[in-house]
Amino acid sequence: GKLDPVSNVQFGAGGAGTFSDGKLTTRVNDPIMGHLLRTFVEAGAPEEILTEQKPHVGTDKLRLMVTGLISRIKKAGGEIRYETQVTDFRVDPERGLTAVELNGREWLDTNGVILACGHSARDTYETLLKRSVHLEAKAFAVGVRIEHEQALINQAQYGKFANHPKLGAADYALIFHDKETGRAVYSFCMCPGGQVVASASEQGGLVVNGMSPFKRDTGLANSALVVSVDPGDFPAGPLGGMEFQRKYEHLAWQVSRDYRAPAQSSRSFVEKTAPDLKVGFRPSYRPGLVPADLRKILPDFVTESLEHGLVDFERKLPGFSTRGLMIGVETRTSAPVRILRGEDGQSVNCRGLYPTGEGAGYAGGIMSAAMDGYHQARRLMGRFAVPVGSQKAEG
Repeated sequence: GKLDPVSNVQFGAGGAGTFSDGKLTTRVNDPIMGHLLRTFVEAGAPEEILTEQKPHVGTDKLRLMVTGLISRIKKAGGEIRYETQVTDFRVDPERGLTAVELNGREWLDTNGVILACGHSARDTYETLLKRSVHLEAKAFAVGVRIEHEQALINQAQYGKFANHPKLGAADYALIFHDKETGRAVYSFCMCPGGQVVASASEQGGLVVNGMSPFKRDTGLANSALVVSVDPGDFPAGPLGGMEFQRKYEHLAWQVSRDYRAPAQSSRSFVEKTAPDLKVGFRPSYRPGLVPADLRKILPDFVTESLEHGLVDFERKLPGFSTRGLMIGVETRTSAPVRILRGEDGQSVNCRGLYPTGEGAGYAGGIMSAAMDGYHQARRLMGRFAVPVGSQKAEG
């Protein structure tokens, strides 16, 4: 029940993606995707991901896959430094990056760093800003996790075939464009047969997320139900979105002050009655829930949009708004910051720094982050490779 701010589901080997549904679908069309999937299988992922239309790994298999990737890195001569945090950067106005500080006491001289910090490394964003590395605020989304019995989703999606043994746990993808608020309301990171997990990474803040095992067999389904947020909604400056997230995470934490999450039935939310947890199933979130009015925790434009979205989603998936449980708050859908880079992959004003993946603002899931990491690695390798017929590479 105690939060370790340097070791939690947002950080560590594999990053936040390790504790997720492990979806490997992406809208990006890149020839390298096949190579990435084969690499995952060689590292321990299920072979089915090579042929399934909607491949997924699940948290239990992802942990094995990440361990396999670590083993490959070590066999190739790589070094993994656990419990090691980048705490500062040494930047020269002319030469760019010259060193990184580790754990506040050790300096590592380098002029080439791939920075794949993840979307919750707020201390890294703050340090980069102090060192005048160019950052900009970007849009993201906030809202809640909504949980249902998986049988309800199966029935809504499969109808009379809901119990067919060859059909797995059903998923869904919902979106509603609210004309009244001008916002998009949508489901995100849907976890069939999964569970809602505590995902805080800072003291005094409460965050929720979702994950699924490979078999998707918990009997419950959840997804983020979120509303779009853009830089006009939060304080000006590169870190305005980050402070916006912190504000509402802190409000959620204040409900219990012990990481029990604020929650209410979706029925009570839509009907604006006293918040309750009467949903007919045992919620999956640990360490527990506290009945709370989510309208007092999230911004008005978010809760108003959520209400309108739930009414629309009920028409598409019967029972969605009458038999669901809303758990707050979901704020880490994507990075609130982009670390600007040029065509060569390097920071626009800090040579040698290669911002990469979701935390840098250039990816939105496991596959797009893996693809971005692959191409960034190739860019760095190309910079230091010895040209044919030459004796010297860039120093």
